[in-house]
Amino acid sequence: MKKLLVGGIAILSSLTLASCSSLDGQYKKSNNDTKQSTKPVKTPNQASFKNNVATLNDKTIKITGVKTINDTQDYDKPLVAFIYKTTNRSDKIITPLDAWNNTFKISQKKTTLKPVSFSDERLESNPDTNLAKGDSKTNTIVYELNNDSDPITINASQGISTNNISTNNQSIDGTNLGSEQFSIKNNN
Repeated sequence: MKKLLVGGIAILSSLTLASCSSLDGQYKKSNNDTKQSTKPVKTPNQASFKNNVATLNDKTIKITGVKTINDTQDYDKPLVAFIYKTTNRSDKIITPLDAWNNTFKISQKKTTLKPVSFSDERLESNPDTNLAKGDSKTNTIVYELNNDSDPITINASQGISTNNISTNNQSIDGTNLGSEQFSIKNNN
């Protein structure tokens, strides 16, 4: 009895497979079939850096001002201050300084500039303020320039330290969102 049952299942299976394979090449498209698009779909939260605003998946950073600082007692070279507003768009807590450092690289004549410790009562300083989702805060970060004539380039990327890319012979971490240049002479 078991042999008869197993044999019947085997015959039924082979007939089913044979009938399926006979349909190859006979499929006709009906009006109810949906066309699949191969174009990538843009998401509303696509990361970008335009008009001094870096819009990322988890935050928005808007550069609200750029000022050069000359004739300081502690520095031989001029300084540049970026005033920016950070808005947290994620559920994790961020600080303005971490948001900036994880997004931007500043350079002058293809040399990366390093931030310096500089304070002035006229510049807002909130680097370590914890921002919850929806919170915003203005902060200032200051860099020492190589000279007082070459423009400053600011590169924005999402995912710094994730992967290395190059643009204009300059290495940038993460997904390049673009760059903008700032003239020093116009920011005095």
